[in-house]
Amino acid sequence: MKKVIRLFLLSLTVFVLGCSEDDDPATPAPEITLEAPEDGFDILITETLLLKPTVKYAEGASYLWRLDGKEVSTDLHYEFKPELLKEYTILLTVMTNAGNAKESVQIKVNPAPSTPPTANSSPYITQIFDYQYAPGQHAQSLAAGKDGTDFIGNTSSYVLLGGWGGYITAGFDHTVANQNSYDFGVYTQPGTGSEPGVVYVMKDLNGDGQPNDGEWYELKGSEFSHQETIRNYEVTYSKPTNASDPVTWQDNQGNSGSLVAGFGSGGATWWWDANATQVTFQGTKLPDSHYNANNNGGQYWTNYPDRFVWGYAENYQGSDHDANLKANLFDISNAVDAQGQPVTLTGIDFIKVQSGVFQVAGWLNEISTEVRGAFDVQLVM
Repeated sequence: MKKVIRLFLLSLTVFVLGCSEDDDPATPAPEITLEAPEDGFDILITETLLLKPTVKYAEGASYLWRLDGKEVSTDLHYEFKPELLKEYTILLTVMTNAGNAKESVQIKVNPAPSTPPTANSSPYITQIFDYQYAPGQHAQSLAAGKDGTDFIGNTSSYVLLGGWGGYITAGFDHTVANQNSYDFGVYTQPGTGSEPGVVYVMKDLNGDGQPNDGEWYELKGSEFSHQETIRNYEVTYSKPTNASDPVTWQDNQGNSGSLVAGFGSGGATWWWDANATQVTFQGTKLPDSHYNANNNGGQYWTNYPDRFVWGYAENYQGSDHDANLKANLFDISNAVDAQGQPVTLTGIDFIKVQSGVFQVAGWLNEISTEVRGAFDVQLVM
């Protein structure tokens, strides 16, 4: 009888345990639902994207977000703020004692929309971002730190850029559209002798009104393929010990030399109230623009007749020079990248004008681009 009772109790224990295991199954691994378009998100660089996944079986879960492999958050939700125009991969990992789950999403970041002109838009430059005068004959009167505001609006004043590399960067209050012909112009200073400057353009990709996120594209001109044209050129100017001594320079082609000091009314070529002892400029170096046409030992400096046919600032002999507007006109379609390859731009927001010729032409001294503003052709002509 005792054996029967023991057998019955053992059978009852096995039955109870079996029922207990069936009624309390193991906790499953987490499951992630992250709603997204089939091809991923398309957003503007000015936008923010909040990712809010739904996670099942998340008891005791921890979260890890990775942006292109870099850990960026451990919260359940992640706010993505793009910094670059590119495609990003975002990966969410959810971890519990029962297991892990992963879900990824692609995000393509696009440029900010253009800012078309309105009835209140100015046809002219409205803001100066940077102005750097390169060592030259007007340095003493200008001094470093001059803000270049003479380039704003429709003004009769003009901006001196100094020797090779000196530049000014400026912006419109709207996007200048790339039309079928000329799109914007750069006014010349009153004169007749061309001192060509290279013009660059940039699109405001992130929409913040600053030339801080895009690439400067050179506008190709007639001397683009000239054998003496050098892109990615660089010159470092060094301050002399005394004002009467010449500024020395050295470039990235292994060349060096000095500028002419004491030109005109004793002006120095360095801004003597500046703290810098050296200054470096980068850009495109154009071929010489002037030659001495006097064959009798004197000096008669004039422009080469077969150079700078089009595509440069302060270029009076160019086919793009409008004598009525006293300006050179530019086509955004001539933009090229750093490798010299054409780029397609629907419009631009910023321009940069830089002294392009590195030449001391006798009594003229350094060839220095001098300009007095810029304008949107569609709003002026």
